[in-house]
Amino acid sequence: MAGETPIKVLNIVPSLAMDAGVTSFVRNMFLFRDSSRVSYDYLHHDVVNGELRHPLNYDDEFKGRGAKVFTVTHAGTDLSAFIREVKGFFQDHGSEYDVVHCHMPNSAFWTLRYAAEAGVAHRVLHSHLNSSSDRFSHRVRNAPLIWFGRRWATDGVACSEDAGRYLFRGKDFLVMRNGIDIDRFAFNPEVRTACRVELGIGPEEPVVGCVGRISLQKNFSFAVRAFGEYVAAHGPARLVIIGESNSADERRELQELVDEMGLENSVMLLGLRSDAYRLYSLFDVFFMPSLYEGLPVSAVEAQAAGLPCVYSTGVPAETDIAGTGSFTALDAPLANWARALNVAIEGGRHLEAPNKLEAAGYSAEANAARLMEYYERLLSR
Repeated sequence: MAGETPIKVLNIVPSLAMDAGVTSFVRNMFLFRDSSRVSYDYLHHDVVNGELRHPLNYDDEFKGRGAKVFTVTHAGTDLSAFIREVKGFFQDHGSEYDVVHCHMPNSAFWTLRYAAEAGVAHRVLHSHLNSSSDRFSHRVRNAPLIWFGRRWATDGVACSEDAGRYLFRGKDFLVMRNGIDIDRFAFNPEVRTACRVELGIGPEEPVVGCVGRISLQKNFSFAVRAFGEYVAAHGPARLVIIGESNSADERRELQELVDEMGLENSVMLLGLRSDAYRLYSLFDVFFMPSLYEGLPVSAVEAQAAGLPCVYSTGVPAETDIAGTGSFTALDAPLANWARALNVAIEGGRHLEAPNKLEAAGYSAEANAARLMEYYERLLSR
């Protein structure tokens, strides 16, 4: 379709926060787009009282690169305002878009519904997880929202087979890989040394790394307990957690657990970092004991850095793209987890892993092209 009017796509996302996996996906698709073929805009609900909830975000970057970024009130803060503002947005702007691509299944009942009412013919629902929430009460709440929301979608996309089966329940969907800029995350020994100096970590001290928002889903409290077991069995090490919480209580509770276990000199809660890509070179193992996932972008990034990875069985097996990971059940003894971490660390880095990611189609460039082709097929039907 080169030379024709680019396809106009509105992405509906929870936020453009730097630590969000969905943000990583849409940003990679945006950065590697062909602007003659597709034009991307964004609608998110990361606003409370007119202020963005996450100070480290890509809103200004996207605007500076030519995208429009629209915001509405956060649904969890004021649902009626969210619904009213979403409806008004589509009344005013819906006719401007060829495709609406919704990355928020529990909001699709409103977002895709109002897109349909505005005449948007192609409405894509995207599954990024294999569960709707880490809280039972929220899963109960979300179930009817997701069921009704699916009815307004014309097409389905998922980050993995597992995530697609969860959301679409036997209906057709396309797996769209969470492609990344593989070279950006490549292991760099000089960066490793620099990060260790910056953080006061010894050159040979084992470093276990976790990346993600501090939340029940990511299960970092379990990570701390498993790490404590590792230290007890194998000696001094560091656990470095990159990410922040939407709740000050969650972060405080995690720090209190660290202190109770006497690990305050071993566990580092670094918060949200704009240079998180550098810290994969710092780690010796990537640790993800999540309750559930879709196909996490951070795990792809870790494999691009050649890291051995230790996952829970709540993480889909297809996450282990490069064959550098192991999976352990969350109800297994902590000693099993300590053993898995030790085996991973002793095995060292897998410097061939980036090539395996490339061969498996996990580059951002390849997936951006595939996504544009997908939109072009939709419009040609």
